[in-house]
Amino acid sequence: MANPKYDVIVVGAGSAGAALATRLSEDPSRKVLLIEAGHDYPNINELPDEIRQGHATGADMTIDPEGEHNWGFTAKATPLHTDMPVPRGKITGGTSAINGQVYLRAIPEDFDYWVEEGNDEWSFEKVLPFLKNLENDLDLTNRYHGNDGPIIVRRYQLDELVDDQAAFIRAATTAGFSRTDDHNHPASSGVGPLPLNNPDGVRWSTAIGYLTMARDRHNFTISPDSHTNRILFNDKRAVGVEYLKGGVSRQVNAKEIVLSAGPIGSPHLLMLSGIGPAAQLEAAGITVVNNMPGVGQNLRDHPSVHVR
Repeated sequence: MANPKYDVIVVGAGSAGAALATRLSEDPSRKVLLIEAGHDYPNINELPDEIRQGHATGADMTIDPEGEHNWGFTAKATPLHTDMPVPRGKITGGTSAINGQVYLRAIPEDFDYWVEEGNDEWSFEKVLPFLKNLENDLDLTNRYHGNDGPIIVRRYQLDELVDDQAAFIRAATTAGFSRTDDHNHPASSGVGPLPLNNPDGVRWSTAIGYLTMARDRHNFTISPDSHTNRILFNDKRAVGVEYLKGGVSRQVNAKEIVLSAGPIGSPHLLMLSGIGPAAQLEAAGITVVNNMPGVGQNLRDHPSVHVR
């Protein structure tokens, strides 16, 4: 591959991709291309109301599953269940631009498990500085929280709660459950308002928090409305991507390719590119580049129970 145009191509401008592309482009000598299948809205005022205003804590409650900003995926948990919606953002900011804005960290026991499995760089103590760096917590200032990061975090105060929310907290504490003001404290337990990336009712996505910092950099390019079809390989080395924009198929090369298309989009794109379970790829008429049976398997999502 001679003289690639970019140093890094990031596929997917979502919760991780927008942050990663922004951070990578902090080095002015590194040319970064960020490819996104959905629309891009360069500032808050241009955002459609359903994207800008976060009125609920579930994407399934606020975003049209058939709208242009949602991939509209469905899934079946077991053969006994009917199809259920799986909201995924198709827009810069990705699902952080359509989700419920609940800003909860993994609990320390999760990090301990990852260390036990061999990833000692993901201990809670080592990850905590990065958790602090990405947030601007408007309510708390202590060793567990940051106050100057790009993602704004706040909690509803007691005098802001509607009657049923306040009654729930009173009932829980009366029943003996502890009260907490910080669900992201490593020792937190109990009932209290959730941390939300929702200042003044605005859904503060990575498109707002991160991409805003990078848009004017000369070494940074965003290509929205660009549907990536496959990864280009030289033998087994990724050297570029092929994407569709404005009805025209295009190819672009880079020294490094980063897939950040989400837990559904990334394995799907790998499989379209010939990386995945060989039998499944061959059945779909896809040339196998690398037989990797784990690709596209073992997706887990968090459970949700609606109580009325």
